Amino acid sequence: MSGQGYEQGPIRPPSEAGSLLVRVSRNCPWNRCAFCPVYRGEKFSRRSVDEVVADLDAMHRVHGPDVRHVFLQDANPLAARPDNLVQILGAVFERFPDVERVTAYARSQTLARRSPEDLARIRAAGLSRLHVGLESGSDEVLTLVNKGVTRGQQIEGGRRAKAAGFELSWYVMPGLGGQALTEVHADDTASAIAVVEPNFVRLRSTAVIPGTPLADMQGAGTWRPLSEPETVAEIRRMLAGLEGVTTRLESDHVLNLLMELRGDLPGARAPLLEICDHFLGLDAEQQGRAVLAFRVGLIRSLAELDAPNMQCELDRLATRLQAEGRSPAELADTIRRSRL
Repeated sequence: MSGQGYEQGPIRPPSEAGSLLVRVSRNCPWNRCAFCPVYRGEKFSRRSVDEVVADLDAMHRVHGPDVRHVFLQDANPLAARPDNLVQILGAVFERFPDVERVTAYARSQTLARRSPEDLARIRAAGLSRLHVGLESGSDEVLTLVNKGVTRGQQIEGGRRAKAAGFELSWYVMPGLGGQALTEVHADDTASAIAVVEPNFVRLRSTAVIPGTPLADMQGAGTWRPLSEPETVAEIRRMLAGLEGVTTRLESDHVLNLLMELRGDLPGARAPLLEICDHFLGLDAEQQGRAVLAFRVGLIRSLAELDAPNMQCELDRLATRLQAEGRSPAELADTIRRSRL
């Protein structure tokens, strides 16, 4: 409960930072992905139409009618009965008539099960964009991390969403396959994107959260993470497989190293490959310095690495770290972990 008379769930996409958060369901119906800690120990439930409408009334009292963007929570509000979701969307627009965009998380398995007619009704009622965790297009990787969905279901769900007229935002996790599956992860993810052509592909570099099954797998040695340069190489391999594909690539999460990897494909593909090649062409020492510069916030693009005095600034930082008995790699990793 928000303290203002209505419920809100724990997360939303970065792109929905300014949106009104409306909780349609609680927690996640699957809740077993090896990498995700968000809903651990929590039970999934669907909220009634009356509960959600009461929340909308409370939100209207607090915020007034001037709302432009609405995000439906939690992990899979499309698990609600289609009739109920249509009623909820109607209530959203009744109370906030100037809303321009209503979005939601969704699971591919749910989308693959929903009939084209029901998806079309939900889209016509005003839900316009779906945020879906593809994570990987590889069945091997999806099985490894217990995603609870197959490559085929991911593709079918994506196709149905696009056919119904939704904007589709797919989330991809570079590094999720670890050392052993990095190539198949990159190749199969690229081929799935090529089949569906989602409107957005958003990069979310894999982070190992303490207490998750993925952390247990790392501790047992059954899953080995990629280094920052290896992650860039994997992203580059995925990009190489997207020739002729139309989508918008976004690197809009603080865990990503190269935040500048964003643009409209196919036109931006060659420049984005050049950015990856620039980084991968650095020697190991310069790659380490680049990683440190990104993580401490000295640079936001690789081109800034060549700015006057930047190498001097990095030399001073390295000298200070040496005096403290720390390495640049340790500091960069500490900063990255602090953002989990």
